[in-house]
This record gives sequence, structure tokens and C-alpha cells, in this order.
Amino acid sequence: MGLKKDVLKLRVKHTIIIGVIGNDIHVVANRILARGLREAGYEVCNLGVNASPSDFVAASKEFEASAVVVSSVNGEGEAWVNGLPQLITNALGDDVVLYVGGNLAMGDSTREMVESRYLDLGFNRAYHRPSSLNILLTDLARDLVIV
Repeated sequence: MGLKKDVLKLRVKHTIIIGVIGNDIHVVANRILARGLREAGYEVCNLGVNASPSDFVAASKEFEASAVVVSSVNGEGEAWVNGLPQLITNALGDDVVLYVGGNLAMGDSTREMVESRYLDLGFNRAYHRPSSLNILLTDLARDLVIV
């Protein structure tokens, strides 16, 4: 385990970057996510809707993110996030945990198939059509070691 990872474990608050990627204006889930994360004790930098990949990278660097949560509700996220995990990792190293969730694909693909595609793109966790915010909160607590 690297020094930066050890320092992350000592932080009291973790900063999480969230936003809706691409040409997607679905703001309601974004606001619910921001509120839920804040109520769980996280610092949140909310990029809002129509965020570009470069917005996620810049905010991750500026706010020294512990995690990045990319949302897509219109089903077109896969094209927008292709290469994003590598850009963030190149900018910040492997210590940032990367999540993607929402309506990640259109059509009848199974949850497992869709989530597997996003994991193959470099995300640590993927949630296709999640039924609750609780799964993300549980995974964040596990992945970030909250002190």
C-alpha cells in the first residue's frame, strides 16, 4: 500500500466528485445523490448536469478527490466515459475510487452485462439502474475506510 493510500485512511472527510456526464440534463437524481452523500458525512463537489470528461478530471485534481461518481440517466453514458478512468488515474494515481451509475444502457441488456462493460472500461464499481442510494453508500464506506 502506497503512502498516499495510508494518508487517505487518516482523513476525517473524503471529497467526492459527482456529476451527470454528457448531453444529459437529468438533475433530480443528481441532487438526491448530492444530498445523500452530504448527509452521510462526505464533502461533495457537484458538477451538475452536462458535465464533460475534462470537468471530472479538473475537479478531481482541484479538490483532491477520494472518489468520483459519474452518473448517466439517458442511457448514453458509455461513449462519454470511455477513457475517463484512465484520464483520472493519470492525473491522480490509483488512489481515487471510480464509480458509475444510473441508466447506463438502453435496451434489454442484463444488469450484469452492462455493469461488466463499465468495469472493463476501468471503473471500480458500476450500478446499472440501481434501486437505492444505499448500495453506493455501503460501497463508499468499504472502499474509503471512513475514520
